[in-house]
Amino acid sequence: MNITQEAIRVEGMSCGHCVMTVKKAIESLEGVKEANVSLEDKKAVVEYDEKKVELEDIRAAVKEAGYEPV
Repeated sequence: MNITQEAIRVEGMSCGHCVMTVKKAIESLEGVKEANVSLEDKKAVVEYDEKKVELEDIRAAVKEAGYEPV
């Protein structure tokens, strides 16, 4: 397994519920090991297997959850 760690800036989060929504959306993708989402830093740090999921898929999941990946 080839684990990559990437930080994605996420705009539009305003509360703990937003953080959990983004975390759940990212972690629902096959190949994502873990997502640490910070409201304070407005970012998600994601550990994933780049052979199973691409960064663009992760960004799409954030957007589909209603937030803006930057």
